[in-house]
Amino acid sequence: MKKYIFLILFFLFSIYFGILFGSKIYTIGEIFNLSEIEKTIFLKIRIPRVICAFIVGSGLSIAGCVLQSILKNPLAESYTLGISGGASLGVTIGVIIGKVYSIPLFSFFGSIFSLFIILSFSIIKKLSVTSIILAGISINFICSSLVLFLVSISRYEKIYSTLFFLFGDLSSFSDKILFYSGILIFICFIFLIISSRIYDILSIDEDKAKTLGINVNFEKNIVYFITCLISSLCVCLSGIIGFVGLIIPHIVRSLFPSIHKKVIPVSFIFGGSFLIICDTISRIIIRPVEIPVGVITGFFGGIFFLILLLKGEKIW
Repeated sequence: MKKYIFLILFFLFSIYFGILFGSKIYTIGEIFNLSEIEKTIFLKIRIPRVICAFIVGSGLSIAGCVLQSILKNPLAESYTLGISGGASLGVTIGVIIGKVYSIPLFSFFGSIFSLFIILSFSIIKKLSVTSIILAGISINFICSSLVLFLVSISRYEKIYSTLFFLFGDLSSFSDKILFYSGILIFICFIFLIISSRIYDILSIDEDKAKTLGINVNFEKNIVYFITCLISSLCVCLSGIIGFVGLIIPHIVRSLFPSIHKKVIPVSFIFGGSFLIICDTISRIIIRPVEIPVGVITGFFGGIFFLILLLKGEKIW
């Protein structure tokens, strides 16, 4: 019970921290005496940004949670599987072509295409899960190189801001994309909770799942589709933010029961709260200059990965 109280307090603290702290820090008392300009900043910038951070953090966390379960590898997430890299390439192509409202579609097809390449290689060459993750990391590097190539040959000034955005940035999202992405990610979240028992069985033994009448390949493909959808929407909102889908499921499983009916909702809340805090840190660490939130998550992710190694945990 204490752990769930801590989760609620952590969520409330992240909201408080994200709304009151930024280029200018406010107290609760000052909130009720804002000028018209400051009210506009709060309603049009800070609050939507906190909502965006929560949606992205939640989406990446639940995507990482289910990917780690079906692949039985603690390093599996949309970033290490190349899904985010493919989505970022799709976003870049969409921006260059100029189809602003089609960017989520370009992002989704980019993520699907990169995952398709990896899974095709894994089937043809019969790769192990470790090799699949290494292939995903390779795809990420390739996609990043292609993004840099497209930026270097592009004459559009807007593409340079897009490059900064793809490093992981929550300052330039579209309100319409935020609204529809929030709805779709929440629907995916509900679906994953409903299917949570299947992921419990798949994470233990696929042969047992088959004897229980579960179509393993079908369920895996559904998870791949959902994680691609979630990741592509997150990339449209915030660019590539790595390690959130890696860190949060680990922390949640170490503190809460490992059944997915509890792990998925807790990861949803904890991941969203975590990214709100990371984004706020990125805004205040060298005020008034903002740094990409991907820098902060990468820093925490690197430390977390080193802790796993120092503890001697088996990660491969």
